[in-house]
Amino acid sequence: KEEQHQRELSLLRKRLEELETAQRKQLQDLGPSRERVLVGAHRNLATNKVTGEGNAQSEGYK
Repeated sequence: KEEQHQRELSLLRKRLEELETAQRKQLQDLGPSRERVLVGAHRNLATNKVTGEGNAQSEGYK
């Protein structure tokens, strides 16, 4: 069961990184005025990664 949990976590991390990359591209397309939003969002995601609990919570926002 622990192995499956680790697999799911790594899948979520990979998905999170893909979302971060996509978001970064979108924000770059919107222009420099959005830079502040990117920094704020990235800080939140980084905090979630450290605690490890943000992954489950962010699933609910879809």
